[in-house]
Amino acid sequence: MYEILKDLREYHDLTQQEVADALKISRSTYAGYESGKDVIPLKRLNDFANFYHTTIDYLVGNSPTMEEVLIYHTFDRKQVAQNLKSFRETRNITQEEIAEKIKVSQSCIHKYETNKILITTYYTLEFSKQYHYSLDELLGRKNN
Repeated sequence: MYEILKDLREYHDLTQQEVADALKISRSTYAGYESGKDVIPLKRLNDFANFYHTTIDYLVGNSPTMEEVLIYHTFDRKQVAQNLKSFRETRNITQEEIAEKIKVSQSCIHKYETNKILITTYYTLEFSKQYHYSLDELLGRKNN
């Protein structure tokens, strides 16, 4: 994921400072994301996808090709919670089963689904990997 951010930045002939300014973050925060020292929060992944007009799945390496996405997407925590719950219910999977697969407690899954806490980037990536599910779908960037 981190190499992709750097590649995109360089492809667009931008400096770290220019990207940081556009996203309203410090250059050091951006540098931490690009180097892999810092985990990119989901909201920021959405911001990067909007900035580069691409999918989150491309940014995290789930998609080998860059799709051009011209529609700006506003990040919505409630939508993430609803999509996670809908995914589980339509497949008749229990919270316990998801928790076991992505290595969190069932209580965390419940909190994610009820929007008490936002699922972290790490667990979203694990969820995507375990269930072969699009992060763009989970985050509401495209239809389920």
